[in-house]
Amino acid sequence: MKKSLTVLCLMLTSFAASAGYSVSAGFGKNFSQSLETEENLKIDLDDDSQFTFSIDRTIESARYGLFYSATTLNMEAQSDKKIEMQYLLFQSAVEVPLGKNINGFVGAQIGANHVSTNFTESDTFFTTGLYAGAEYLFTDNVRVYVESRWLATIVNNASNVSCTLPTSENEQCLWHFDGDVLNQFQTNIGFSYRF
Repeated sequence: MKKSLTVLCLMLTSFAASAGYSVSAGFGKNFSQSLETEENLKIDLDDDSQFTFSIDRTIESARYGLFYSATTLNMEAQSDKKIEMQYLLFQSAVEVPLGKNINGFVGAQIGANHVSTNFTESDTFFTTGLYAGAEYLFTDNVRVYVESRWLATIVNNASNVSCTLPTSENEQCLWHFDGDVLNQFQTNIGFSYRF
């Protein structure tokens, strides 16, 4: 049994090595646009950190795969109101050598943003965006990267989030995203390993 398991592990490792995959993990800062009530009152979200993870198929001078990011944001005026956003995106990027052991990359992404709060039901929205960055190659397999991402979550003003007004506990308001697109920007630093 141990021999079979060892042989299976070696086969999977050699398959992954020949297939050309990379696993990346990072963290960074998230910057969000304001929310707006139906009474046109601006509500700002605190900028906060996020965690990112991706698995990519690597080919010569390009890569494609899945990207995941999660962040929890507080509302500046009401810190007890929390919004959690989880992105799951398909991404693709081209890589360009910038110098010895340094590559640049630029890509696009498309997928979904699952938004949940501690004060109303969750919802999932279509998301797209662009990203770019640079990576330093310690070896062909081990890399450290920095990147910036623009994430545009497509929503409409019919997608409402209910809340309690601070003036009275019995009054309700409706929050909606300002316009039809919620823009967010991420700056990340991370580690990548290629098989």
